[in-house]
Amino acid sequence: MQGAADCGLTAAAALQWTRQQQPAVEAIGPHWIDELQGLAQGAGIQFDEALALQLRPGTGGLPEGCTSFAAVGSATTDAQTICGQNRDLGEPYLHRMFLAAFRPTRGCHILMHCVPGEIGGVGLNSHGVCVFANSLWGKSGRTWMAPPILRRAALENASAEAATQRIQAMPGPAVGNFLIADTRHARNLEILAEGLHVTEVDDGVYAHANNCIASILLPHEAERRPLPYSEGRRVSLQTALEHHAGSIDTDVCRRLLSDESGRPEPVCRPFRSGDPFATIAALIAVPDTQTLHLSYGPPSTNHFTTYRL
Repeated sequence: MQGAADCGLTAAAALQWTRQQQPAVEAIGPHWIDELQGLAQGAGIQFDEALALQLRPGTGGLPEGCTSFAAVGSATTDAQTICGQNRDLGEPYLHRMFLAAFRPTRGCHILMHCVPGEIGGVGLNSHGVCVFANSLWGKSGRTWMAPPILRRAALENASAEAATQRIQAMPGPAVGNFLIADTRHARNLEILAEGLHVTEVDDGVYAHANNCIASILLPHEAERRPLPYSEGRRVSLQTALEHHAGSIDTDVCRRLLSDESGRPEPVCRPFRSGDPFATIAALIAVPDTQTLHLSYGPPSTNHFTTYRL
């Protein structure tokens, strides 16, 4: 309940607000209720507390400064989609996050990077649908939903387009940027409380960070944000992807995600004293092979481990 406390909510008030949102969660994923009950029982916490982990009462999100990308079609060496991101959070999250494999008896399997207790992190499913995410900040703040709910809903679909349509049909989808890709397509969703914009990427490269790109949403973006330089970080990665277009493979992606050269916010941020953000993980997904390459810590100083569903 630390996020709620930071926003002036007591634990009791946060849990009361959480209970009020349960019908909306059930409407999107009724099967999640049993899962959350099991999670609560296993962790020795109350159901409301398990649900609060998904809804993040108060803030709605973790402090993130992430950078995501997708390379689709002719941009890669074998016409197979490659996508991923650097996850930049506070340094303590390096040892608070893990890679989870969900193998339900019904529905697709999911491999995702998350904090303990989250039902929806970033990663890919057994259909080859990948989801990556970046924080955005709007003038109106958050909606009722938080990213774990939206990410899990997206990861239960058989295509990027189906995931996009499911999110578009949601009442008050979570504020943020969500890059969703499959074996042949990518869809980038910018969501603020004021609206939602989709960018379709069916061939080529695309990068996103922590600021809106869509002109329709720019007037609604908060004027003061935790990451005022993220556009430079986005442009740096976009330019590098365009330079390598046609020859992009996982090795190229590893090098690009390891780039510490940009200032004041490089794509890869090592742990520095006084910097509120650091790259605590780098992820590269290949939907065709259901493969996830993961670096724990900055990829510039760590090696990638390969995982397969």
